[in-house]
This record gives sequence, C-alpha cells and structure tokens, in this order.
Amino acid sequence: MQSKSEIRKAMLARRQAIAEGERIRHERAIIEHIQALPCFAKAASMALYMPVKGEVSLLSLWRPGERLILFPKVSNEILVFSSAVSKEDFRQGAYGIPEPISSRNMEISEIDVIFVPGIAFDPYGHRLGYGKGYYDRLIGKHPDVTFIGVCSDEFCIERLPVDPWDTRVDFVVSQAGIYKSEVE
Repeated sequence: MQSKSEIRKAMLARRQAIAEGERIRHERAIIEHIQALPCFAKAASMALYMPVKGEVSLLSLWRPGERLILFPKVSNEILVFSSAVSKEDFRQGAYGIPEPISSRNMEISEIDVIFVPGIAFDPYGHRLGYGKGYYDRLIGKHPDVTFIGVCSDEFCIERLPVDPWDTRVDFVVSQAGIYKSEVE
C-alpha cells in the first residue's frame, strides 16, 4: 500500500488537473445529493469550508438568513467555527485559507452538520487531508455531530492507510452519490 504522502501527492496532482467544466458538473451533482440528505434538511446550523487547491466548493449552499452558516479557522492549533455573512467577512488565515474574522465561535456540539474537505476518502469514512490532523482531532472529540466528507468520486478510493489517531466521517458525498461509512 502506498504511504499517505505518496497518495496525497498523486491525488492533489490529479485534482488540479480536473477541467473546470467537469469540476462544475461534479459540484452541482454533489450539491444535489447534499440537499437530499435528511440531516441537511433538518440542520439549523452547518459548517462549510472555503475551498482551496481544487476542493469541491459548497459555497452555493451558503444562503445567509436561511440557516446559520459557519466556517472553520485555526485557533491555538484547533479548529473553531465562526459565522460569516459575506465574503468580506474573511481574512487570510492559517495556511493561506480564508477564515472568518468574527471572534465569536460557536460550540462545536451546537453545530448540526460539519462538511469536511478531503483529498481522498475510503468506504469506511477514513479521510486523507493535508496531514495536520485538525479534522481528526475535531471529529474524535465530537461523536454526536454529523460529519460529512466531500470529494469527487475519483478520490473515493478502496482503502486508505490508517493511523491510530485517524477518525472517520459519517458520510461521504461525491457526484456519484451518498455513502454511509461502512463498518470495518
């Protein structure tokens, strides 16, 4: 099995090579699947992310006033979530990722759904991120929150290498459908 760093490098190169039109078609299908999820329909609050490095954009779900929308930011080596009303409510944050400027963070346990970007996912809900462990620590501490991984289907791979500290998302959504994490 390839190492995480080898998979990460190969998948990032593949993701950057996806044509704009194909990426947009994938995102539209992913959004449709998300909107069909019962947990999405019931959510009064949800956390999105600002897409970087070719990540799937969920920003079309961001409709201020419809429900509380939060975005992650790094604070003292953990992820916290703050609301934003417009793109003007962001500044360049950790790792060059836009973060909300609000200093009012919401308790993680009060967020109904948290969407999790990833470089790759497997059928068991394991995620390959950028290697800093922010989402692993977050998911591990909040088992009662629904975590949904998001990626294009070609980045849903058969099996990812797993370390003891790796955690699992509840669902993965791609343009091909919604996958509930399988039990290993």
